[in-house]
Amino acid sequence: MIRPMTIRLCRCLPFAALLVLGACASLTGKKEPFTTYAPRYAPAPPAAGTSRVDWQLAIDTPFASDTIDTTRMLVMPTPGALETYKSGRWADSIPMMLRALLIEAFQTSNRIAGVGAVASGLHGDYLLSVDLYDFETQYRDGSPHAVIRLNAKLIDESLNRVAVARTFEADTPVAGATAADAAAAFEQALNTLLPDIVGWTLDQGQAIWSKQKKSDTGTVR
Repeated sequence: MIRPMTIRLCRCLPFAALLVLGACASLTGKKEPFTTYAPRYAPAPPAAGTSRVDWQLAIDTPFASDTIDTTRMLVMPTPGALETYKSGRWADSIPMMLRALLIEAFQTSNRIAGVGAVASGLHGDYLLSVDLYDFETQYRDGSPHAVIRLNAKLIDESLNRVAVARTFEADTPVAGATAADAAAAFEQALNTLLPDIVGWTLDQGQAIWSKQKKSDTGTVR
């Protein structure tokens, strides 16, 4: 389930996992209250026969336009026209939120031990770089959809070159017109998209790793 967190701008009132964002008086009047949402990753049980990898993976903060690099929840009522939900915000900027969820998805896969953010100082054998194109609610024929579209690149750090790349996309219908409806749909979309990225990255990385080890003529990488 989505973890709504509420924050009162004038004073903070902890209330379980939810903090209600209240309106504070300002020179321009009262601000409208909004709720902050933090999508949760709920991994499916690992598939039988999946193997662990020995190499390490560093995950960079996804690259995104200034429009997407925000905590605001974006909505596109018509093609090319972006607006925001007034009653909702993401708990972190979209790229930072996606990075944290990616790391969690890899860690809970139980297939790789050495994984972390580039900013953590982890020395990775491979780097996962992501270009984030879409992370907004798009209306099509009057119906809202939570759309995530990105390109993932697995970079061989020893050669500083892209080994493989693939575009991923998730498109989940939104049940209603509210920020809460959109947040629930994005959580569902992320829980569909993230396992695909994890599986692809680890399978491709392991294939490259095994091939390189065979060609190393006995030297340890």
